[in-house]
Amino acid sequence: MRRLIFCLLVLIATVAPAGAQTLSIAGCEVLYSTITPVTDPASGETVRTEWRRTDGLPVEVRCPDLQVFADDIDLLNQENRLDLRGRVVFQQGGTRIAALSGTVDLKTRLGSFESASGTLQLTDKQVDRSLFGSMEPEATFNAARIEKTGPQTYRLTDATFTTCVQPSRRWQVYSSKLTFTVNRYAIMTNARLEVKDVPLLYLPVFYYPISEDDRATGFLMPSYGTSTFRGFTLSNAFFWAINRSQDLTVYHDWFTRTGHGLGADYRYVGHGGTGDIRAGAISQKELLADDGSIVSAGRRSYEFRGNLNQTLPGRLRMQGRADYFTDATTSQLYQSDIDAFSRRQRYFGLNLSGSWGLVRATAQAERNDVFYGSDTASSYRYQPLLNLSVSQTPIAGTKIYVGGSWQGMSAVRYYDIDSPDTRAAIRRSDGSVTIRAPYSFGPALEVQGALSFRRTDWNVRRDPNTGETINAGIARNLFEVRAEMRGPVFTRIWDMGGGRVERLKHVIEPSVTFMRRSAFEAFDEVFQFDGTDTVVGGNTQVTYRLTNRLLGKIRQDGAADSAVRQLASLDISQTYYTDALAASYDVQYQSSFNGLYFYAPPPSKFSPVQVTLDVTPTSTTSGQFGLEYDTRFRAVRTYRASASFAQPWADFRGSWSKRQLIPELDGFSDPRRADHFLTLAGTLKRPDRSGSVTYATTLDLLNDRVLQQRLGFFYNAQCCGVAVDYVVVNMSHYGLRNIKRFSLSFSLAGIGSFVNPFGVFGNNDQR
Repeated sequence: MRRLIFCLLVLIATVAPAGAQTLSIAGCEVLYSTITPVTDPASGETVRTEWRRTDGLPVEVRCPDLQVFADDIDLLNQENRLDLRGRVVFQQGGTRIAALSGTVDLKTRLGSFESASGTLQLTDKQVDRSLFGSMEPEATFNAARIEKTGPQTYRLTDATFTTCVQPSRRWQVYSSKLTFTVNRYAIMTNARLEVKDVPLLYLPVFYYPISEDDRATGFLMPSYGTSTFRGFTLSNAFFWAINRSQDLTVYHDWFTRTGHGLGADYRYVGHGGTGDIRAGAISQKELLADDGSIVSAGRRSYEFRGNLNQTLPGRLRMQGRADYFTDATTSQLYQSDIDAFSRRQRYFGLNLSGSWGLVRATAQAERNDVFYGSDTASSYRYQPLLNLSVSQTPIAGTKIYVGGSWQGMSAVRYYDIDSPDTRAAIRRSDGSVTIRAPYSFGPALEVQGALSFRRTDWNVRRDPNTGETINAGIARNLFEVRAEMRGPVFTRIWDMGGGRVERLKHVIEPSVTFMRRSAFEAFDEVFQFDGTDTVVGGNTQVTYRLTNRLLGKIRQDGAADSAVRQLASLDISQTYYTDALAASYDVQYQSSFNGLYFYAPPPSKFSPVQVTLDVTPTSTTSGQFGLEYDTRFRAVRTYRASASFAQPWADFRGSWSKRQLIPELDGFSDPRRADHFLTLAGTLKRPDRSGSVTYATTLDLLNDRVLQQRLGFFYNAQCCGVAVDYVVVNMSHYGLRNIKRFSLSFSLAGIGSFVNPFGVFGNNDQR
């Protein structure tokens, strides 16, 4: 209402009515009806000039950069200052102040106002108006006194402040003293935050950043939560906008029952790379039950997560990824990641690569740990792994190609990280040269042959009887002949008429790969670390594959031309081996050999049948399904499936995995390595993104238990938003009762919100 009245006053006063007069002073124009000079009786000089209006409208002072309105205006000549009384309005740029009285210095443009209210422009830059409820970036205020102490600085006393420019304020901050600088910051003392007239937070000092690019240094909004395990949770954060391409956020979590956590998140973009590096520590105190027994031991754990992709001089690129934690139990107790219970790995890897013409080189350091339960873990580590390759190039302009590669590594493996006697170290050199000759019989049939020589050297060997490591080297020389035939390819096309799908194309593509390796008699003496060590010599194998693809020519919305897209594909493959031992170590099949788990099924002349189905009926819907079927025991070894659906109003996704328990099959007979997980998640969203409801759950179907359920709610009503998160975690496998977490976070227009990765909302950063 005050803004409406003010606009009417400005509109009325813009046109000078009949009887009004104007004069110029100090570069400003004064619109008045009567003028009364007041003189000093002693000197006879005019010390004050009184301006009035007789038509009921306010006196107006128009300057190039501001406007002033008041019922009575006195000009103090010597001080060049205006004294304002009655219906005072001050306007400069995007700042508008209404008051009962005030003063303005015409030279400095500074002044003060009593019993004031109005709006202050937060920034004079172009900003995202969605941060302010689709309105201008302004703050409304009421104050006992407001002083303009600088060109863009104001000081308010006993003030209320809000960026919610609505008739009914949804939130506001009370402050005994507030200093405000456009484009920079607002500092409040004795600040009290109220949402819907409900006091939520008191801060002795509150620093509110205002930025030209929506990134400003300052404290972020806190988040609250409660947990049956951690107790009441308070999460705070400080955001440091280092420059336009770097920022750092420092977090602190306080848990009333279990301790506290500290963390930091550094991000950068530019200079040829991007990076997001997060580190944190949780100090957990000992938690006792009512009878004095220990529910959870005191411990300190650390986490390090991040991604790095950086271009370096000399045509080099460095890439890194980390998902590392020191304590698996703590990671699950304090994280809200819905996939945490079906993920059993921690990883750290750094890769340096470069290419120069046909030559490419990489150096890699990697650590990969796989947990069984919360304590036992196996591990393998490359420290480092070096690769050098020369791309295949034609020989003397012919269609015969030659290329080569070399790999050197130093590696360590643990069957159990906590058992030093399970440690094994190895150094290996592996090089090969390949000659390849492709030949095509048209688009329907392609044949390709290759001949390669491979030399591998190890610094240690294994005793085939005891399995002990012997400090004596071993070498392997292998010749390999390979022939691959793709086709004949069969296709059929259907014209679907004038609908959305104009045409369908079905492609059937068989392929056969023949491979023969020379003999190597010392296979049992090779220290087996990964797929390079498990190549079986003296073996002939044939891989047969049948691929079906369904493609569609689909008319796109708003596009002039139709686009061809794959709608579905079905791939079925199996391999026959003359040496049954080769089936136990074929890396083409996930269930045959896995270096993470260090198992291998028994020898067989046939690999499992691998089936993979991909379906993409629309651009927003997709599904995948796969299995590996053991033809000897007539049982499926592994299943996997996933699906996703995304629309502006909804987002659903799910994944399913199952590793069968097959008592007769070595590698699948250990109940600890069988698993059966189902993860479901869905979000319903308002099209304008003002609200959403999310539900997610992880089920351990093998043990018939719900590992985790999560319900989230978000609503944004222009000036403020609220996010609620409720999580129930099954911790029975740790000997604990179910943990329930409830979290609450607010977002305020222009101030924003944050979610702490070590606190209430897991690893979802929503600054």
